[in-house]
Amino acid sequence: MNRQKRILVIAGESSGDQHAARYVREHEKMNPNIIFDAFGQKELKNTSANLIYDTENIAVVGIMEVISKYKEITNALKLAKSHIDKTRPDLIILVDYVEFNLKIAKFAKTLGIRVIFYIAPQLWAWRERRAHNLVKNIDHLAVIFPFEEIFFQRYTDNVSFVGHPLFQDVHLLNSVKKYEDRDIDLGIFPGSRESEIKNNIYSMLDCIQKNKDERIKIFYANKTSFDLLKKLLPTEFHSKLESGKDIIKVSSCKKALCASGTVTLELAILEVPMIVMYKLSFITFLIMRSLVQLKHIGLVNLVLGDEIGQEPIVQEYIQPSYSDQIDIMVELNKIDNDQSYRDNMFCKFKDIKNTLSIEPERKLWMIAEDLI
Repeated sequence: MNRQKRILVIAGESSGDQHAARYVREHEKMNPNIIFDAFGQKELKNTSANLIYDTENIAVVGIMEVISKYKEITNALKLAKSHIDKTRPDLIILVDYVEFNLKIAKFAKTLGIRVIFYIAPQLWAWRERRAHNLVKNIDHLAVIFPFEEIFFQRYTDNVSFVGHPLFQDVHLLNSVKKYEDRDIDLGIFPGSRESEIKNNIYSMLDCIQKNKDERIKIFYANKTSFDLLKKLLPTEFHSKLESGKDIIKVSSCKKALCASGTVTLELAILEVPMIVMYKLSFITFLIMRSLVQLKHIGLVNLVLGDEIGQEPIVQEYIQPSYSDQIDIMVELNKIDNDQSYRDNMFCKFKDIKNTLSIEPERKLWMIAEDLI
């Protein structure tokens, strides 16, 4: 009798945790003879996977922020390596969380354990020279954007565009509301990580136009971000807090101010007009400005066109100044008052859905089954 196969899944951030959880559930339907262990957060905890470590403890962005969490990250890395050495999984699936997961990939290589990297590091944005180092330490790269497959084919044949997992979320896809039926005037999405929230929330709130008397909601990603926002915000804002997991509430937004990242794609699926605002610590920004090769950072602005970022859809404001905040207010008013402007966004959002609507969990399952 064949022994049960064991797969370790490591997802370090909230969005990766959601994608990984969907994959685990899909793989179990196709092949129940699998034991899953996981480093992840709430969504993976709600699957059958054995949660070894809660990665909310180490979910940070930015160089200074990583330094502040160095001890926790180092301890988590040691725990992961120890677990791998002890259990010798048949396959490791690494989901995003680049710096941490690249170290895991190298360690697994020394033990002869096969590795899939799912949701590729954004080497097309910066540090392209690291692409060769990535592919030599993994067995297959599963990417979620068509342009990524083209990019990584320069370095390996073992790369597959598998589609974006969000675009298989039936609840999300079926929750689009008519614009005139929406009752939240402005949704604010400051990010999921502690450093993001601290950097973004006050700049976003400064863009609220007091004279408009709008209904405003501030969306949090998880319990940790909810607790942090309650601590950071005056009590009069506490009643405005809503869970970002409440898709009905999110789809009720007429427009949004949001951090860059996966949330921009979620809003695109729900056809919510948006403005991307993003602020880093000053030192991190100076370093990143010299490294990042792209004109745009919001994922919603990178998908369309023959080349990455060729057809941006929404306005972006990075390290927004006071004058930028004035421009943001003007843009928010344009979204409210210019129907043709909104309609053009809606059409572009539909184009994104058509581009990314492939079944990633099923494709990832096929790749995993080939390797184990």
